[in-house]
Amino acid sequence: AIYGAYPPGSTFKLITALAGLRTGILTPESIYETNGAFSVGRRVFRDHAGCRTGEIDFRTAIEQSVNTYFFNFGLQIGAENLAAEARRFHLHEKTGIELPNEGSRMIVPDAAWKKKTKGEPWYPGDTANFSIGQGDLQVTPLQMACFLASLARGQTQTTPTLLHQAGRPPQRSEPIGLPAEQYQALIEGMERVITAGTARKFCAVPGLRIAGKTGTAQRENWKDGKRQGMLEIAWFVGFAPVEHPEIAIAVMVEGDTPDESYAGGAYAAPVARAIFQKWLEKKNQPATAPVPIFKPVLPRS
Repeated sequence: AIYGAYPPGSTFKLITALAGLRTGILTPESIYETNGAFSVGRRVFRDHAGCRTGEIDFRTAIEQSVNTYFFNFGLQIGAENLAAEARRFHLHEKTGIELPNEGSRMIVPDAAWKKKTKGEPWYPGDTANFSIGQGDLQVTPLQMACFLASLARGQTQTTPTLLHQAGRPPQRSEPIGLPAEQYQALIEGMERVITAGTARKFCAVPGLRIAGKTGTAQRENWKDGKRQGMLEIAWFVGFAPVEHPEIAIAVMVEGDTPDESYAGGAYAAPVARAIFQKWLEKKNQPATAPVPIFKPVLPRS
């Protein structure tokens, strides 16, 4: 949770959506007509199996996780704006949790980083990959949980803590900076992920409104200096209740079998559902009187 760094896959589309809304390139009414494929130079990027085609609006693009929608607008937004938005939510740095050895391998790439690190120029295909949370982008699960907590509050930074402090004031950070109708459109798309989208069979909890996003990422698998195919990583991020958020979650399930499918909706969302269910059960339990502590009466010597 604090040391492993992974590509966040389609959960990063929330950052792409925010960057698009804030730059004015996206609006809640933005529509893209897709046939399921998107060409960048000589390379063809595709939507996941079973994804809708035709005219896709903003909320549906989030609900169905439509890659081609985010490729199209991600290229218009540009890599620099995507990177700036990710850094605004502090995905490039440690969270500051009170645990030893928090990792520092997180990466929010851009053209300058690629030139310095790899000695290569930045290509439009890099931006397309970046817009859906692939490529060189690396984050920790805790960072994504903090991002969702920030998004739920309409702010940009959450500092996690394990230490109880009675009377600690609520956290405050820079506002997201979206008009209310744009923020509401984003949350509506995330809620539709649960009710009608990529997590509809796996994360619904009766009596609890959840806003979420699934993701599936890939990373190369190396053993003894040889590439052994690709490992898939399943993601789910979300918060609840939508109307008054109290809990934020990030679930990451790392595949261990090369080239085996680990879709976020099927593998990570059920884990999140179990956590949401347990949280709701605990929240709805009637208050009980504290158990009295009895001190033993020791016999006199």
